[in-house]
Amino acid sequence: MKKKFIGFLAAMMVTVSFGTVASAAEKVITVQVNATKVVFPDGKPVLDGSRVLIPVRFVSEALGAKVDYKDKTVLIQQGENKISMKIDSSIVNRGSERILLDVPAKVKSNRTYVPLRFVSEALGASVDWNSAKSLVSITTGTNVPQPPKANDSVFAPFQFGEQTDLAKSLFKNNMKVANGTLTFTLPEDAGATYKGKKLKPGEKYSFPLGEGGITITKEYVKENTIEGYNIYMDMNHRSLRGEYQDLKNDVVVLYTLIQNNKMIGTAGTLTEVVDIADSL
Repeated sequence: MKKKFIGFLAAMMVTVSFGTVASAAEKVITVQVNATKVVFPDGKPVLDGSRVLIPVRFVSEALGAKVDYKDKTVLIQQGENKISMKIDSSIVNRGSERILLDVPAKVKSNRTYVPLRFVSEALGASVDWNSAKSLVSITTGTNVPQPPKANDSVFAPFQFGEQTDLAKSLFKNNMKVANGTLTFTLPEDAGATYKGKKLKPGEKYSFPLGEGGITITKEYVKENTIEGYNIYMDMNHRSLRGEYQDLKNDVVVLYTLIQNNKMIGTAGTLTEVVDIADSL
């Protein structure tokens, strides 16, 4: 069964759906960087629900970055890139940019784990997941897809996955943009974060366009998966790759699917997404 990954994975996180999900104890996940296997001396990659979480230190170092930890914050230096991420936060600071991940960094067995999307979003790599082999393939340098040329799209047309309960309550007769402001009521069974702060289910919110983004998720415990969306109000956000710079009085919804063992970023304006949601 296809499941979903929130946000764009290169764009890459968010959120990963891997067909039928087995428990972490049943899966031995292998990670390769440019075809070289990454050695994990203690903390291993794990399946957490429908996501792959990886120990940030070993993968970052395999990508040529230096990693430090201070005051519950992961600090990564990769060339001129300076990256920081607080534990239990879904926001990554990369220089002056703020990258929104689908799930926060967390500590497991004294190791800091991050979602797979972190690798592509913050460290500039390309990521593929082979569910049959439980293999994560990370590529860098000339193997990473180059930025699109003019008139080329970096996103697939927006589409929903199999789980759409959140979509129905979030986008149908709820979320809208008017007079430069995004307004919506957060569904009772959803979770959301904005600038590192949790939003309260059932509350109505208004946010000015041009400032950051919101991650909204719903967990399906029995199905062991999560449905979630990244709502971007800043058209200059790095994750949008410049594709929506001319968009006015609207926001962008990013969503990630797994298709043919690849993470496919789908995106559309809120206007488009609402129209699609009306047919659910």
